[in-house]
Amino acid sequence: MKSFAKICLVLLTAATLAAFTAQAQTDSTATNKPPAAAKPKAKRYVGKVASVDNEAKTVTVALESGKSQTLHITSKTRIRKEGQPATLADVTVGERVTGGYHEDDSGNLVANTVTIGQPKPKAAAPAASTAAPQ
Repeated sequence: MKSFAKICLVLLTAATLAAFTAQAQTDSTATNKPPAAAKPKAKRYVGKVASVDNEAKTVTVALESGKSQTLHITSKTRIRKEGQPATLADVTVGERVTGGYHEDDSGNLVANTVTIGQPKPKAAAPAASTAAPQ
């Protein structure tokens, strides 16, 4: 009976040590992780196309502020013209463009979206007819 009690005590001690060791490892790995990089916020731009480089896949935009920005176009860039999907080949010098961009790890400005042309005016709701049916 004494040996049974000793075995139970040894097993209980081993289980307790294992639980504390596992908890300590979880705590140390949680504190050693680098903080997750925050997704950069997209910045807005509005201007006119100053130049398009199809080889380099860039669009230079003359901003309304008078400055210019060269935006890199990637496979993830969404380009739209007249409400329809478009490509870099559809962008022409002098057109009004708006959209969003972010800065990549190399410091390049990467276009998230490019919207070509003036925004379409919202259609007015049809006026309700007040005439009584005849």
